[in-house]
Amino acid sequence: MNKMKNMKAAALICVAIIGIALVAIPANAGSIKPKGSAIDFSSSGPGNLQHTGGSIQFTEGFGNVLTITNAPIYELHAPAGSHGPSKNGLYAVTSGELNVTTGPCISFCNGINGNGYQGANFSGTGSSLTLTGEIASLGIGSPELLIAGFFSNLGSNAPATHVGLNKSTNAKYPGTGGMNSYLDITYINPRIVDLLHLKDGSGESQLTELYFNLDFLMSSQSWSGTVAASDLNVVPTAEPANFILLGSALLAAAWILRRTRAS
Repeated sequence: MNKMKNMKAAALICVAIIGIALVAIPANAGSIKPKGSAIDFSSSGPGNLQHTGGSIQFTEGFGNVLTITNAPIYELHAPAGSHGPSKNGLYAVTSGELNVTTGPCISFCNGINGNGYQGANFSGTGSSLTLTGEIASLGIGSPELLIAGFFSNLGSNAPATHVGLNKSTNAKYPGTGGMNSYLDITYINPRIVDLLHLKDGSGESQLTELYFNLDFLMSSQSWSGTVAASDLNVVPTAEPANFILLGSALLAAAWILRRTRAS
């Protein structure tokens, strides 16, 4: 009889611990910015020299997409603690090209203010990002797919992509622009995953420091130009915290049950 009571008590403790573990993790917590140590792909090379190139195109209008073609990527900086073969975690990227297609424009898709500025927001629907190139020091000896994903607001209320554009007549920022986006990463090259000791081939990402040299073409009501600098931060998927806590809870419950049976 006492043995049955002890087993019931252990079972209740187990349920309580599991309940605490699951409640402790909110369904949608924290900032939109991906958390964790990131892989950093950038257009800077040795000496932090920025490489410009590629092309950007956006025609005004609700539902229209913005495209970036062949933006240069020259360097990969490995996450802290996962440097791989390189002592400082830096790897040269040869023939690196970043290609982007946003989702449809959802707000501020038309019109430039009196200062020559337009700020447009885009959804993630139907969007894509691919990064190709070769990284000889990681055994990627010819250009191939390094990163792939799509734009996403990562469960927040923010737009997946925001773009700021300035005409050449803008007194403060003539002929410049910038883009800030968030992504779900669906593919990380297996060689990168293996040699940088990553846990998974997917994750979340933020596209930052993507700057443009461009202007507005009145004849086509479109923005056109080149990429001045780019930076892509990819945070590989970590072990989900709720499963870690659940595992700990089950181990604790098993230990309690074992002690109960032994007494």
